[in-house]
Amino acid sequence: MYLAKFFHRSPGDDDRELLLIPGATPMVIGIHMYEPGPSKDDFLREEFSDLKAAVAAFRRHAAELAASGYFETTHTQYTLRNLLPDPQPKSDWQKGLDDLMLAALSAPLAEQEKLLETLRDTPATDEPLYLWLAAHHGYAADQDNDQVIALAERGRDTLTAHRAAKTAHYAWSLYEPELTARTFEVLSRTQLRAGNPAAALEAIEEADKASPSQDRGALRATILWDHFPERQEEAFDAAYKCHEYGGYEDIIELPAYADYVARRKRISKSDKAWRWHTRKPASEDDLRQAEQELGAKLPKDYREFLTKYGDSELQVRLPDNSAELCFYRPTELATQRENLLGFIGRDEQDEADAYFREEYGVAASDLLPIAEPTQFSRCLVINLGQGERFGWCFHWDHDGAWELEHAAPSFDAALKALTDGIEKRDATTLKFLGVYLE
Repeated sequence: MYLAKFFHRSPGDDDRELLLIPGATPMVIGIHMYEPGPSKDDFLREEFSDLKAAVAAFRRHAAELAASGYFETTHTQYTLRNLLPDPQPKSDWQKGLDDLMLAALSAPLAEQEKLLETLRDTPATDEPLYLWLAAHHGYAADQDNDQVIALAERGRDTLTAHRAAKTAHYAWSLYEPELTARTFEVLSRTQLRAGNPAAALEAIEEADKASPSQDRGALRATILWDHFPERQEEAFDAAYKCHEYGGYEDIIELPAYADYVARRKRISKSDKAWRWHTRKPASEDDLRQAEQELGAKLPKDYREFLTKYGDSELQVRLPDNSAELCFYRPTELATQRENLLGFIGRDEQDEADAYFREEYGVAASDLLPIAEPTQFSRCLVINLGQGERFGWCFHWDHDGAWELEHAAPSFDAALKALTDGIEKRDATTLKFLGVYLE
């Protein structure tokens, strides 16, 4: 997570960015915004032993810049390096949300409550960031579960509405998937405290899907172990893969976990080493909505897969390695296509289409991401463009954005190539899934 404030002072040839980086060693960095022209060194770089001290320094340096004649601008993208031509001052309610975010990181609950109260009659209360922070505070203060759940659900629904309408909301420098994940996480924890483990599991799975983290994975595994005996193998899978990073101590001490480890170690080379995990098969209404949003028909074999498996994972389990190929639900497909086109280069779409047609027989704009390996920026894509290559599938990786690999003439053929590759322990197939054999 990066929290950035930007400061402008006329004539604009020495604008500044102030960056707070929480983490094991919190940092505050001051960056010269100086384009065009020669780059300058950072004017500030400080490390701190705890986040409270880092937040205090961040506030102090912001106040010093304001006292020197700078005003804080509306910019929030921490990688920005030029504020011109017409930077605008940030509104008071946006600054108030920033202060609330900083307080949530470092201040007592009473101070957070005062900041929440200050913002209650401002536009901030309609923002997903405010709703998450209010729910987060309510959970930490042990307030009424129903009220906290209502705040978190309103934040979730507001994010969904903005995403559907493609309208902006103020989230400071938080990456939207991270804000989504944090909103679902507080919803999960509150549902669990309220005695609704099914709702808690659904929420934490949404959180981990939006932005995976060690804490979210550990919470999901704990819920599975404590409340869903038929899915305890999934809890053990997660602990086996991630326990060295913490959060799984109670699980790995279980006698049943020791039995699980012994079974994992006995997986032979003849074992197929893959299985399907289905969360929710897609309905016909889901498919029709997806096709309407995409403006294209989905290939028959892929459609049939969605009605059988839907929001699912192809799980790989080897003695010392695990991986998941996560298939998107139909309602996510249009957004995933937008993300892919943005990465390939929307401003170069005509050029990209021409290049992809010449090299691979498909247009870049017709490629639809349908699945991605957990925590890897690569995906399985399917061609929706009409013609002889309609329904062909390829592997795409962000490290080679204009490259496609492993062409398969259908979705079914692509799946068979993946599962055959896993069974044969094919290094190329496993590498795509995020498994690197020694």
